[in-house]
Amino acid sequence: MSVKSASDSSVSYNPCDLSICIITYRRPELLDRCLASVRVSLDLLSNCYWEVIVSDDCPLKSALPIVENSGLACWVQGPGRGVAANRNHVVSVTNGKWIVFIDDDEVADHNWINSIYNAISSGKWDVIEGRVEPVDYPDSILWYAPCISAGGAYCTANLAINKDYFYMLGCFNENFSVSHEDVEFGRRISSSLPRSLYLNQAIVYHPARSMTFVAVLNRMVNLQCQSYLYQVHEPLKLSLPQFSFLLSFMFKYWFRIVRFELAARTKSQWRRQLQSSVLLLFTTPIAFIKILNMHICSD
Repeated sequence: MSVKSASDSSVSYNPCDLSICIITYRRPELLDRCLASVRVSLDLLSNCYWEVIVSDDCPLKSALPIVENSGLACWVQGPGRGVAANRNHVVSVTNGKWIVFIDDDEVADHNWINSIYNAISSGKWDVIEGRVEPVDYPDSILWYAPCISAGGAYCTANLAINKDYFYMLGCFNENFSVSHEDVEFGRRISSSLPRSLYLNQAIVYHPARSMTFVAVLNRMVNLQCQSYLYQVHEPLKLSLPQFSFLLSFMFKYWFRIVRFELAARTKSQWRRQLQSSVLLLFTTPIAFIKILNMHICSD
């Protein structure tokens, strides 16, 4: 059994088992490919009520025609405040007991959702991670694609979570407007000692996309600054305790990201792991100076 959500977000739906959530921003062609793969995967699912919801952060509603033509999903307007806010928004309009995240630039394996639902049906788990397999992905830091081959990363590229448990954890931190919202959320999942399962057979494929070296450096610096600022709840005053906290944060950030890379990558991708670790060492002082300047300018 299934329930297909209409494209009119004002329609009320019956409660369902699974809510497949996709956030998107100005990538209609990729979204179209993603929805087509999700449809194939859902065709193998039986005895389950489901819905697919796409939250579109594009003010021009670029995803709306794709969603309407799919006959599969419900389109909703995103809040326009970045990825974390959009993920929280899409969850807020779901009716499912379980939330299943997949990104708009991914392709679901035909057995993807069936594997996840079988694990959910056991009633043993709060969180289920799936495999993320990069496609045409050179072993280089200049190409981006998440690659998850072991549990513990909690990457939203392929993640199912009980909705009550999601809200118990406090949702995504909306200060993360660019990326890493799942890294921070994953830390809270780990700290809560969840009933967690990694499913190697629940696969989504992620085609790699190229990035310039400057873009990679800027992204690393900005993410470190963003991660630091979300943890600071006091005014940015330059003091000895704050300076010590900043030093401690920089070291811990490097350690966490390196550990994430090791958990997410296969052994054959050692070059990217090495490049990422080295570039983090290079960009951390830049981020440190940038944050220090924020403190000085705010005094």
